[in-house]
Amino acid sequence: MEVEQLKAQVAALEQLLEVYEQEAIEQSNRLDKALERVQRHAQQLAHSEEALQVLKSILDSMGEGVIVTDEQGKLLFINPAAQQILGNNHPLFQQGNRGWQQFEGLFLPDRVTPYSTEDLPLVRAMRGEVVDATEIYVRSESSEPGIWLRVTARPIKGETGNLRGGVAVFHNITAVKTTEDALRQSEVRSRQQAQQLEQTLRDLQQTQAQLVQTEKMSSLGQLVAGVAHEINNPVTFIHGNIAPAEQYIKDVLRLLSLYQHYYPEPIAEIQAEIEAIDLSFIREDLPKLLQSLKIGTKRICQIVRSLRNFSRLDESDMKPVDIHEGLDSTLLLLKDRLKARAGLPGIIVMKNYGVLPLVECYAGQLNQVFMNIVSNAIDALEEGVGQNAEGSDDGMTSYPHSLIPTIQIHTEMTDSHVIIRVADNGNGMSESVRARLFDPFFTTKPIGKGTGLGLYISYQIIVDNHGGILECISEPGQGTEFWIEIPIHQTLVDSTKVEPARTHTTDAENTGAENMDAGEYGC
Repeated sequence: MEVEQLKAQVAALEQLLEVYEQEAIEQSNRLDKALERVQRHAQQLAHSEEALQVLKSILDSMGEGVIVTDEQGKLLFINPAAQQILGNNHPLFQQGNRGWQQFEGLFLPDRVTPYSTEDLPLVRAMRGEVVDATEIYVRSESSEPGIWLRVTARPIKGETGNLRGGVAVFHNITAVKTTEDALRQSEVRSRQQAQQLEQTLRDLQQTQAQLVQTEKMSSLGQLVAGVAHEINNPVTFIHGNIAPAEQYIKDVLRLLSLYQHYYPEPIAEIQAEIEAIDLSFIREDLPKLLQSLKIGTKRICQIVRSLRNFSRLDESDMKPVDIHEGLDSTLLLLKDRLKARAGLPGIIVMKNYGVLPLVECYAGQLNQVFMNIVSNAIDALEEGVGQNAEGSDDGMTSYPHSLIPTIQIHTEMTDSHVIIRVADNGNGMSESVRARLFDPFFTTKPIGKGTGLGLYISYQIIVDNHGGILECISEPGQGTEFWIEIPIHQTLVDSTKVEPARTHTTDAENTGAENMDAGEYGC
């Protein structure tokens, strides 16, 4: 009985032992697997640590600065290059893990406007934004006068895409910006030098043109003065001898009258000669002939005087001058152009001269201005009448009274200035043309008919040489008026100062104006 019980107990113990052995095996397997997992984790940790060390070595060796933060803005990593670029004592590294966001010293590229915290590239990267190549100007006590950074920032995301922080990479571009600034300044200087050279070239061209024109006018003045002198001598001789010749002829004719009175019946030979020479006609026409000679020589004397007044070679200095004398001399020299010609009517000149004192000026230069302005008025009228002409039934060209080409010359005096206005009733000009009228070499005339220097030189003479004003008032279809204003006494005017332009209206009233027909000379 006891033996059976012992066998049963042994069998139970064997079964229990098998169960324990099975459980031990299973536990051993679980331990083996756990050990394998631990080993794998250990290997992964070892590899991760190695990777981190490699990554840290790479970041430490980079020339670009690197700053890494977590999603809360805590500074996780700053590589040596960042400290070197910003400076080891830079306030950024003294602000603590999160105080860097309040750092003041980062500016927009204008170097004046501070960066707001929300716009900082690293803060934007922490929000998930991608920031490429943004320029930041950094100025602080340790980086005076300041440095330039080019910053690129990227968000750091986990395996599931959640934001884990941000990383900013930047490098110093101060040398590049300095070079750019130097190049920009050099470009500005080069552009200014080019402009100065262009202006110098224009000045030289203008000076050359003025010298050529002045030389031409000087040569013309010498020629005119020489011709006037050569003409003056014989004309003066002739004009001076006309008076005694007239007296002699009157005496002879009176003697003839006495002979005819006391010897009314001459011999046949004398009677035949009287009839042959038509003595009665001679007695009637000879005084008229002498009168014509007197008028002709007087006219030549006037022309010679006008030529001499116009050239003014003996008046190179500034001196008191009769303005009206210069205007009349100019009109006399242009008389031929005022006459009627084939297809063109005569130009009427209306003079409304005020009472003027003698004006201190360069007479020859002022006459040159008058010549340029009146010549331009004649050119404008010749062009205008050709466009405004109306055809008549007889095939001839006729002009309405309102289109009769007219030049009006008006003079007046203010407190300290004299004003000369020369107006025509031509076609006028556009604003674009009027604005460039006094520019050198600008002309609306065909090639070969104008140099573009006449009005430019006139402007220099009036404004620069006389401290006066020269303006042009014109509108299309309304004619043109030139306004000349010069001081009576040059000592009252600062010749280096040009007065601002004024606007004047043309005086359409010509009460008391003296009309001068194109076929008659008016003194």
